[in-house]
Amino acid sequence: MLSLQKLATSLSAPLSRRIEARSITRAPPGTIAAAHRRRGTAGRANRGPSLSSGMATSFEHSNGVRKVAKAARDQHMASQGGQDPRLAKIASSIRVIPDFPKPGIMFQDITTLLLNPEAFKDTIDLFVERYREQNISVVAGVEARGFIFGPPIALAIGAKFVPMRKPNKLPGEVISEEYSLEYGTDTMEMHVGAVQPGDRALIVDDLIATGGTLCAAIKLIERVGAEVVECACAIELPELKGRDRLGDKPLFVLVSSDI
Repeated sequence: MLSLQKLATSLSAPLSRRIEARSITRAPPGTIAAAHRRRGTAGRANRGPSLSSGMATSFEHSNGVRKVAKAARDQHMASQGGQDPRLAKIASSIRVIPDFPKPGIMFQDITTLLLNPEAFKDTIDLFVERYREQNISVVAGVEARGFIFGPPIALAIGAKFVPMRKPNKLPGEVISEEYSLEYGTDTMEMHVGAVQPGDRALIVDDLIATGGTLCAAIKLIERVGAEVVECACAIELPELKGRDRLGDKPLFVLVSSDI
């Protein structure tokens, strides 16, 4: 996990291209509450189809070829001091916008990552390499940025994708879970029957701060009798201790950022 560097150019970036911010759930007593941001929609990457095609091709290799490729990657990482060189590219592609959506917040903007096809592909590939052999049957994406990372991961590992949405967004019968926010509560929903008992689920989001959203997603998955194998995020804000709220549930992140 690599520490995310805040570039000088990022700090001076114009705020005209703002993505809708999302809400961060209430931090435990004594933690920083300044990470509060509203959830919304993020821009779609125009290169999604070519990315999926490239990943699908990579998974047609035999187990022997996979082992050789893994050995080559491990050797390269060892030569780099154990750090996958792709992480530096991913970290440098994430823009940090100060005082958005309100003063005191350092907003982690992944739209600049999506504008870099190579870094975006590296992000998806790192997740796929971790989960392709773990018998994941469900990738559950948390609204809204989990919808960006989740589907290409699900396609590549041969799993179904399930969107976990805010209230009144899903048309069918839903199961709901309420969770705490800084100034109240919110609710997460998924379709009844989308996740089945015995499914092995991976929960995907762009960022973990205080961990409340992921906790709600875990509860929804487990209520229907499925197993949460792991939670996966591109970015972690370690000062908010969201990892601690997940209890014994594993968390995998690519980069961390001091807020």
